[in-house]
Amino acid sequence: MANPLELRIDVSAALPYQSPQWIALSVYLPPAEVLGAQPVAIFASPGGGYTRHYYDMDFSGHVDYSQALAHVRNGFIFVSYDHLGVGDSSGDHLREYTVQQLATANDAAVREVLGKLREGRLLADYPALPGLKAVGLGQSMGGNVTIAMQGRHATFDGIAPLGYSALHTVLPQRDESDRQLGIQGHLVQGGKPLEEISVEASSQTVVDFVYPFHWEDVPPDILEADMGGGYPIRQTAPRFGSFTVPPCAVTMMTPGIVKEEAAAITVPVLVAMGERDVCPEPHAEPTAYLASPDVSLFIVPRMAHMHNFAGTRRLLWDRIESWARRVCAA
Repeated sequence: MANPLELRIDVSAALPYQSPQWIALSVYLPPAEVLGAQPVAIFASPGGGYTRHYYDMDFSGHVDYSQALAHVRNGFIFVSYDHLGVGDSSGDHLREYTVQQLATANDAAVREVLGKLREGRLLADYPALPGLKAVGLGQSMGGNVTIAMQGRHATFDGIAPLGYSALHTVLPQRDESDRQLGIQGHLVQGGKPLEEISVEASSQTVVDFVYPFHWEDVPPDILEADMGGGYPIRQTAPRFGSFTVPPCAVTMMTPGIVKEEAAAITVPVLVAMGERDVCPEPHAEPTAYLASPDVSLFIVPRMAHMHNFAGTRRLLWDRIESWARRVCAA
């Protein structure tokens, strides 16, 4: 289909709030005849300060910035979704949402969409896919929540945390003193009670967001489209940017925040990151997934933390596809 199917899934029953709560999703469907003998759906959630449209970017004068369309062309169903407090999902309890609530709400929405796809109830004239398998991707903040989803709810047949450390997520900086300043700022804010955490205060201890986020070959107009309106507190936001970041995201920068969930995961895991990213010791990352029978590590050259802006993004997309095919065929 040329345009995604836009959904809002009610997840109120999974949460402790009186007001309606929903998750916004975009569903990209390839022609059913190209799905193959083992159909696979890729579910993807964004990082802090971004929306689900990070996976379907379009820039005038540039081509091939849509991960969603790339996967669909190769026979995958692709579903991107916003966390609570992000983009088009519910945000009326922004300061109250916990990581666990984000994971629970996402799990409920994913299961609803998977059920509709498997039973043929999502779209008229699209066939039922009873054998459909699913993998979950999450970039940065999305990686944290995907780990929490899988460890707590066993949502997927495999997961790929992208640019997130299950040990300790740390933003790289040009010099060590600046890196340590950011670490301490996140520790101080992330250690506070949720109602006292300030995304703005924690971001003020990060000297430079461009260096960790974008490799030097990112075109200037694309860099401006992303960072020109401010980050993470955006004064203006592109379609792929979110004006809001749940304060619980700051806790995701503290050591061992998803240690228990990562250790409980029993499905294959693809740990992928850029050459300059937030995993201080990339080769130590597999040690977090003690119960997984299959942990892969992929470090993409000439790529910084915001992967889909990098000139080498296709290397990551191709690896995700080959990994997803392999683990879903097992």
